[in-house]
Amino acid sequence: MILHILTKAPDSSAAAQMQQAVGAQDSVLLIEEAVTAALAPAWEAWEQCPSRIFLLLEDLKSRGLASIAAEHQLPTLEMDGFVALTEQYTKTVTWY
Repeated sequence: MILHILTKAPDSSAAAQMQQAVGAQDSVLLIEEAVTAALAPAWEAWEQCPSRIFLLLEDLKSRGLASIAAEHQLPTLEMDGFVALTEQYTKTVTWY
């Protein structure tokens, strides 16, 4: 079980590589520029990782995207949730 942390936008090569590497038991956390995925509800990762992909709320707020994520009912985590998520996985991989 791996927690994949994506820092780049959904149309980046890092995002494409991450999508290829995500396994059935893995989860994905979108931080920094990756939270712009809230603007792309058709992004294939939403279907690839249903209920296992999360957006960091602090980064959504700093980019003015929190209401869009809420409108699309996308799962968000605050920093405490981020820490709790990292504790659930034996490995983490950050995609830059």
